[in-house]
Amino acid sequence: MNFRAAMILLVLFALPANVFAGGSPFTMSFSSSSVVQGGQAAVDFSFTHADPNGVQGFSFGVCHDTDVLTLEPVGTSGDFDEVVDWAPAVETLKQGGAPDFFQQNLESGGWTVGCVICFTSCDVLAPGTYEFGTAYYRVNGAVGATGSVGLCSTLGTPPVSAVAVVGGASLPMTTVDGSVEVLDVPPIVFSYIAPDKNVNYDPATGIGDFSASLSISEDPSNATYPTNTQGFSMSVTTDTSYMTPLSAEISSAVNAIQPAFAQSQILANGWTVGVVYSFQVPIFLQFPTATDVVEITGETVSSALTGDDTGLTIPLQWTPIGNPQIFNVVTSSDSSVLATTQDGSLTLNPQTNLDYVRCDINGDGIVNVADVVWSLQEIFNYGSVGTCNDSKNANGDGIFDVADPIWLISYIFQNGAAPPAPFPNCGEIGDPQDCNIYNGC
Repeated sequence: MNFRAAMILLVLFALPANVFAGGSPFTMSFSSSSVVQGGQAAVDFSFTHADPNGVQGFSFGVCHDTDVLTLEPVGTSGDFDEVVDWAPAVETLKQGGAPDFFQQNLESGGWTVGCVICFTSCDVLAPGTYEFGTAYYRVNGAVGATGSVGLCSTLGTPPVSAVAVVGGASLPMTTVDGSVEVLDVPPIVFSYIAPDKNVNYDPATGIGDFSASLSISEDPSNATYPTNTQGFSMSVTTDTSYMTPLSAEISSAVNAIQPAFAQSQILANGWTVGVVYSFQVPIFLQFPTATDVVEITGETVSSALTGDDTGLTIPLQWTPIGNPQIFNVVTSSDSSVLATTQDGSLTLNPQTNLDYVRCDINGDGIVNVADVVWSLQEIFNYGSVGTCNDSKNANGDGIFDVADPIWLISYIFQNGAAPPAPFPNCGEIGDPQDCNIYNGC
C-alpha cells in the first residue's frame, strides 16, 4: 500500500468538521538545542494525547528552516528508520509489533509520515506521552541564526495534514515547535606531545644517544572531531650544552600516505619538521588518539658528561626556531591551527653497566612480536642493528643468532619457556656486559 492509499484510509475515518470541536488535544512537541555551525542537531519529538478512546492512526508533516538546517536521513530506502530514528513506542504500535501501515516520505523542506496501527482496529495508542523519535539535521546556517522544526500541512502532493485518528474521526494536532540556534565554532584543539625519556650514557666517556617519538592528538570535544588534517609543522628544542640533535624522520603512520612534502632541519638548538600530505588530490590524516608522527634522535655532548657520575634532566620543549621560524601548527581546512603543547624531558643517566630487559631487541621497553621482526630483519635482511647485544640474546647462550627469534616466538605464541633474567624486569646480567646503549629501563 502506498502513501496516497493510506491517506485515503485516513480520510475514510474522518467525520464532519463539527466533530473536531469536542475532541481532546493532540500535541506533537519538538526539542530545542544550540549547536555549533557545521555540527549535527538531534531533534527529539514526542506525542501527547488524552483521548480515552485511543489513537488509531496519524499523519503529519515536519518542516524546517532550510536556510539554517538540512535534514540528514538515518537509514536507506525500505528501512523502518528510513528518514528519522523512530522510537520503540512507534516500532511496536500494533500489539508489540510494527503497525499495519507506515509510510514516510522525504520532501523538499521536510518529511511526512502516515500510519494506521491496525486495519481492523485491533489496537490503539492509549492516552499518554510517547517519545516518537529523533530527526537529525546538519546545522549550516549563519552564526546566531535560529532554525525552527515543527508540524506543517504544506508538504506532499496532496499536502499531508497533521491529524490523529480517533473513533474513525481525524482530529487536528497542535504543535510545539523546536528550534536550533547556530553557535560559533570554537577553536579546534590539537595537542603536540613530547615524551619523558631516560638517556643512558657512559660516565667514563660521556657517550650516549636517544630516540624519541613526537605525537599529535585531537581534543574529542572539537565540533568536527575527528578532524581531517592536511599537514603539520613541528619545532622542538633541548639544552644543547648536553645534547646534540641528529635527525628527524616522519613515522610509518605518516609515511604510509606518501606525503607530497616532508622535510626536516637539524639546527644547532633543535629539530624542525614540515609535512604536507598532498598539493592536489585531497589526502587527510586524523588524530583521534595520540599518534606518533615524527621520530627524533640525538647524542650526548661527551665533553660535558665525561666524569659526571650524577646525571641531570634537560628539557624537550616545543619552541619555534629557524629562520624563518617554524611554528607548531596543524593545517586543517586550509587554515593553520596553533597546537597546544606538552613538553617532555631527557633524563641523562650515568651507567657503566646498563640495566636492560632480555628480548627487548628494539629497545622500546616492551617485549612483543615487534622484537621478533627486528631480530629477523637484523640477522637476515640487513636491518637496523640493535645497540644492546645482551638484550638481543633471547636464550641467554651469549650468541645472537637465529635461535633467539625462535626462542622468542616459542615464548610469545606457543607457551614456551620464559627468557632468562633479566626478564621481565630490568637488570644488569652479563659479565662482561655487551650492551652499549639501552634506554628501555
